[in-house]
Amino acid sequence: MIFSNRIKQLEKIVYDGFKVFLDSITRFLGYPDVPGMPILPVDSKARDQLMGQDLLPKHITEIPPTQVQRPETLTEALFGTFPYTMPIEKHFYQHKAEGYYNFYVENYRNMYFLPDWLSGYIQIHFNITVDHSNLELCRDVFFYVILLYGAIVSIRTTLFWMLAINPYTFPWVFAVDFVDWIYDALAGILPCFVGIDLVPSIFAMLIGKVTDSANHLVFTMPFLPSEGNKVKMLIDGELKDVVQFHYLPYLWYKYPIPMNLREFWYSERPDILNFMEKNYSQFAINFRPLLSGSEINPMVDSTTFVDSILTTSKDFFGLLQ
Repeated sequence: MIFSNRIKQLEKIVYDGFKVFLDSITRFLGYPDVPGMPILPVDSKARDQLMGQDLLPKHITEIPPTQVQRPETLTEALFGTFPYTMPIEKHFYQHKAEGYYNFYVENYRNMYFLPDWLSGYIQIHFNITVDHSNLELCRDVFFYVILLYGAIVSIRTTLFWMLAINPYTFPWVFAVDFVDWIYDALAGILPCFVGIDLVPSIFAMLIGKVTDSANHLVFTMPFLPSEGNKVKMLIDGELKDVVQFHYLPYLWYKYPIPMNLREFWYSERPDILNFMEKNYSQFAINFRPLLSGSEINPMVDSTTFVDSILTTSKDFFGLLQ
């Protein structure tokens, strides 16, 4: 009984000591005048910024072997259809006030764009603006290359369980050469768990994630990704969140419009040319396939530079003679 009372006294001493200690800390932090952090911001705008991205729908895609098979030929019915990408669809539209190169994409929480500097570099130095089918082809090639490598990884992982097959013989050695160097690099980072090597499983998931991410990449040419406006639009009777790109692209204002595009407007689409000149004439942009002074100067400088080299070379060879 005495021992039990002694324990209760010690409990009270410890409790009172911690209470004094914690009360001193909370008073220093403003308690009880601080009610704590709210679960959601009171300001509706801040709440939308915090939770708006999470409330967006997710772009659902599938990669082989779970892709829906739609065979159209006997060969596809026997051997299956070829894998295909499932990119986010862009919807183009024309408007009498906004112009001819407007488009929008549905806003998904798992979609992403190229950085502004990379998108601008591609458009300026590779002359990729309105027609960016080559970029989409590169994305598809990347998708198929990663899929092919994933198949090689699956073969190499299967060989771990096929004890009767020597993986270092032809043709299995090719799978070993392609995959084992990555396994060796990751072996020191991901240790075994209960005697099971986690590297093949995690690496396979990583390949699947990279392959699937190709479906969520959106190219915004001729606009920069930062020019997109997040708005709500009524589509098929349903209000949806979209990212809209419209009016004059920023790069067409800062840099000369590609010559082939201006020639197309001048020869085949004079309506676009008239719209551009009527609505954006205040920016002093050259919309016709004629070189302006600002565009001629770089060419003149480069020509002068080449002429000076040729003249110097002739003088040099004349001295040698």
